[in-house]
Amino acid sequence: MNPTKSLTGACCAALLLLPMLAFGADALLKPVPAPDTSKLPADQAKKLADDRIAFDKARVELIGPPLAQAYADLGVIYARAGFNDAAAVALYDATQANPQDGRWFYLRGVLARELKQNAEARANFEAALAVDKIYLPIRYRLSDTLVDLGDLEGARKVLEGATRDHPDQAAAFAMIGQLELRQKRYTQAIEDLNRALALEPKANQLFKPLAEAYAGVANMQAAKDAQAKAGDVPPTLADPLAFGLFGGTAAGGAATAPMPKLGGTPLQQAQQLAKAGRVGPARTKLAEILGATPDDVEALALQARLEGSVGNLVIATAAADQALSAAPNSGSALLSRGVVYEYAGDDNHAYDFYQRAVRADARQALARLLLGNAEMRRGRHAQAAEQYRAAVALQPDDMEAHARLAAAEVALGQCAKALADTSAAQERNPKDGDLMQVFVRLASTCPSAKAEERDMALDYAQALYKQRPDAGDSAALALALAAHGKFKDAQQFQAAAIFEAVRAGDKAAAEQLKSTQASFVAQKVPDRPWPAEHAYFKPPLLAPMRQTAAAATPAPTPAPPKP
Repeated sequence: MNPTKSLTGACCAALLLLPMLAFGADALLKPVPAPDTSKLPADQAKKLADDRIAFDKARVELIGPPLAQAYADLGVIYARAGFNDAAAVALYDATQANPQDGRWFYLRGVLARELKQNAEARANFEAALAVDKIYLPIRYRLSDTLVDLGDLEGARKVLEGATRDHPDQAAAFAMIGQLELRQKRYTQAIEDLNRALALEPKANQLFKPLAEAYAGVANMQAAKDAQAKAGDVPPTLADPLAFGLFGGTAAGGAATAPMPKLGGTPLQQAQQLAKAGRVGPARTKLAEILGATPDDVEALALQARLEGSVGNLVIATAAADQALSAAPNSGSALLSRGVVYEYAGDDNHAYDFYQRAVRADARQALARLLLGNAEMRRGRHAQAAEQYRAAVALQPDDMEAHARLAAAEVALGQCAKALADTSAAQERNPKDGDLMQVFVRLASTCPSAKAEERDMALDYAQALYKQRPDAGDSAALALALAAHGKFKDAQQFQAAAIFEAVRAGDKAAAEQLKSTQASFVAQKVPDRPWPAEHAYFKPPLLAPMRQTAAAATPAPTPAPPKP
């Protein structure tokens, strides 16, 4: 037999089968009902209607994982609005479009639990676990469901598997320890709860069940000691999927940042709050500092940047000028004056102050980054790369600085250097998804990339898309597929990225993604990791964010400059 002819025949058969498989999956999909939004506030009803229009338009162009993601996003949107029945249908369709992705079965299970449908929840959690042994909350919720159904031994087996597969996770041992306590297996409960506390000593909530377990074996002194340590800190069990379903973000995406745990000086606490976007609490903290020390330069500089970020330019300007009046040569004060100028749309004055800020204090990473952006706007790519490289050296964990450095090097025609620099950074940060995405984009578009680098990029891209399928990771996977000649697949994932951008209301990003889609249609791999109009190549001026309820809190008026 001719092996080449046999392989060709097999490939042809597989190609003929693809439309049949797609048709088969499509035949299993159910129409997602459009819920009655008449009782919602007008703006929320309109947003839901717009999201549904975007979904219906995109759905006809998608198959497989991108289609599943679109259905899951629609399910999350409806669940957050309180339309659980419509959400359940959308998540069902997600599992039919891509039954190999455990996330969608998991979300169906979470929603079924919310609807008090434990049998349905159990089936979906078991389906999720069959394809995903890594996401620990699956086992937690499955065991919880089994307990509610009266199957304690079934729950125990699930949790024993969790402790075997996740021996470094306190939550796994905490779960089985509490179940053993319920089963009156006190000795085993003591062992597993102590194991959990050894892995996560701060989880003092576990001392309460531990005290009960010690009491169960009549060790009353140990029970008393454990009870004295009991608190309200549970073991860590991050569950961004479930959090997103009822009030964080789209399915698979990053959840809204929680209130940070504050530490350090009052100024450091204000910085932590500002970084987390907690404008109101940051203002309050700054007001306390400035009330005690009106000419605190660092507090005034932070206030200027914070108020500029929400468009309060009068107050921002007053705070920046007061900081400069108190310390004319302060790098922080000079930086903040430049930031306020940029928020006001004055690029030239901002550029001047960024240069002065760097000369005054070369170790300001933010000044380096913003000066690099200003150099990129002027087409001075070598100078921009110099500033970005300094920013990376100052803050090696700042992935935006790494990405901007890569873009500047690509703009200089040095994509091989950009790829080498990113690979070196990955050795220091091997688990950082944002840096991984930069590598994927570079390895997929740089002509000098090696075949093994392109293969690695495709593996990374597929893993990233499964973990957090937003527009950026979907577009990165499209590039990696195109780099392997899989242009049809690339078009599907690029279409998913376009849908995400349209749904988010980001018209500029959608247009850029469409330009890359045109390359895929022409069976060409783009020569840049991001479109030419991307903000990494053409950084826009800083723009104040839209006022939120927190940001709208009246800002304290800074004290007038002293003569």
